[in-house]
Amino acid sequence: MRTARLASLALATMLALAACAQGGAAPFDQQFIDMMVPHHQGAVEMGKIAQQRAQKPEIKAMAADIVAGQDAEIRQMKEWRKTWFGSDQTPSMDKMPMVEGMSSAGHGGHNAATTMDMAADVDALRRAPEPFDRAFIDAMIPHHESAVDAAKAAATRAQKPEVKKLAADIVTAQEREIAQMKEWRRAWYGS
Repeated sequence: MRTARLASLALATMLALAACAQGGAAPFDQQFIDMMVPHHQGAVEMGKIAQQRAQKPEIKAMAADIVAGQDAEIRQMKEWRKTWFGSDQTPSMDKMPMVEGMSSAGHGGHNAATTMDMAADVDALRRAPEPFDRAFIDAMIPHHESAVDAAKAAATRAQKPEVKKLAADIVTAQEREIAQMKEWRRAWYGS
């Protein structure tokens, strides 16, 4: 009897894990956190690289803001995930899942697969040739665009008001930074 119960429990656990792996079983709020934490971790790492390599003080200042702001948001999302879903563990940067409802998974040369490799983006920026500031802008604009896209999906799909508020804040901050980087790119590099 006990063996049958254990086998039944094991099967139920495997089915639940398989459903989560397919992305269909996790609530949208969990999907959003599981995407946005590694996405933000990628931006933080890119910001740290810019703090070391950038020439322009404007890029260094933006990078510092990205590191500080997104580190705080990572801590908040991990707290929510632990409280709401029982664990603060999220996927790694190299296996960042996409959220359902994103309109443009292809930003920045990424394909429309179910995962994106933020670690590869960080490594590419680390090896970027000079002028670094232009490489940072060219990497961070599509990075921010994909975050805005996911956050806009959260505006209609998230259940938790905290996630909806964070998503709105991400859209506001990152659209502002995108506009600023596009302006710098035109002013400094002519296109």
